[in-house]
Amino acid sequence: MYLLIDIGGTKTLLSIANNSGDLLHSVKFPTLADQKLYAKTLLQQIRTNFALSNIKAISVAAPGVVKDNKIQMLGNLPWKNFDIAAFLEGELGAPTYVENDANLAALAEAKRLPGRTIYLTFSTGIGGGVVDDGKLNAKYHDFEPGHKIYSYNDKQSEWEDLAAAKPFRECFGKYVQDITDKKVWHEEIPAKISLGLIPIIKELKPDRIIFGGPLGFHLDRYRAPLRKIIQNALPNKTLPRFYIAKYNQFSVIQGCLLYAKSQRSA
Repeated sequence: MYLLIDIGGTKTLLSIANNSGDLLHSVKFPTLADQKLYAKTLLQQIRTNFALSNIKAISVAAPGVVKDNKIQMLGNLPWKNFDIAAFLEGELGAPTYVENDANLAALAEAKRLPGRTIYLTFSTGIGGGVVDDGKLNAKYHDFEPGHKIYSYNDKQSEWEDLAAAKPFRECFGKYVQDITDKKVWHEEIPAKISLGLIPIIKELKPDRIIFGGPLGFHLDRYRAPLRKIIQNALPNKTLPRFYIAKYNQFSVIQGCLLYAKSQRSA
């Protein structure tokens, strides 16, 4: 059995999977800003919701900088130097592996795909992972595209403060799937997403881009105008194909499972 932990900027998703990779049970709870309180709550949720006698490994995905199996920092939470692996190993006695969430989602979504795949999640922030022929590209391990600065309406902002799901929810007072204004979907959303996509496509030359997160799951609502904006900006370039993440909200969890298995066999 594998315990899989997807730490999001707003919520944490916990899942348990068997040796065949089947997800048997999942629960969600709010991600708390206080690091110590979060650790306590995480442990309580795990012990309350899962049987832990046969856990082979624990895999943790975090939306920020991960180095040496530790969470160095999170873009949307005030966490610093969080050795969550040591904490969970000490409490639960199972080997624990930590990696960036977008990297793990990319790993799952690009499994067995040839060439270069870029996965982007548009959620509380914007994360990304780069996979070449089914393997994470070490050069872009700390990709973090959401923190790039762009100009929109004469104002400088990080890409994720413009184009993630969170700013749209804050602006319109509703979740992105509930926004009905076609102008938002056909003009504002593609304009803001294109700000970061154009340099990514120009520099990294992906064969495909996979969209995840609450806004990414609704790619069909703005795909055509987005491609038009990018094609106009890159008139002599063949654009990559755009896809919606096949695992939906479980892309990161699936990546956690792959990562745990790969680390155990390494």
